[in-house]
Amino acid sequence: MRILDLGCGDNKVEGAVGLDNIAQIGVNIIHDLLHFPYPIESNEFDTIYLRHVIEHFNIDKINKIMNECYRILKKDGQLIINVPHVFSIAAFTDPTHKQYFTFGSGYFWDKKYQKSYYRDIDSCWELVNVKCNRITWLDWKHYQFKRLDKFLSSLMEKRINRALLKLNNPSLADRIIRKYNFQFCEIQWMFNK
Repeated sequence: MRILDLGCGDNKVEGAVGLDNIAQIGVNIIHDLLHFPYPIESNEFDTIYLRHVIEHFNIDKINKIMNECYRILKKDGQLIINVPHVFSIAAFTDPTHKQYFTFGSGYFWDKKYQKSYYRDIDSCWELVNVKCNRITWLDWKHYQFKRLDKFLSSLMEKRINRALLKLNNPSLADRIIRKYNFQFCEIQWMFNK
């Protein structure tokens, strides 16, 4: 199984080919994500990761990046995207973030979604999973407090993932994030080609 980690930085997914615009440990291909096409053959990878990458671009550039992912993914390949939730503090900590997301934002790239008619977004994917991948509630640094934070964060992560299963109340998970002011909440969308 071939894995590509786009915008990997120095934190590449294990076993993946790493592509980034600067030479760092773990980067195998040095290439700017906004220069198309990437130096990769069509239908070459089974899985592509975009972890904390797309929030650094505006919607038209995100769309181009996702279209390039579509080109280089094999048939039935998976695109896995991780972004910070708009209501977590970390979404606004990095001044280079240009786009903000809720759990439901990924549906706009799903070809079956009722609002997939927007011209700004190419809805060619099938969204197969939405989840809260990680929570850091308080980001305490002291060892004992850090353990408590990890425990409380894991409880909230489970609560949010249960809320995401309630199809009759799609914004419940987003409202939980807004209510509790988490330091960091990571959204993960999994798309099939």
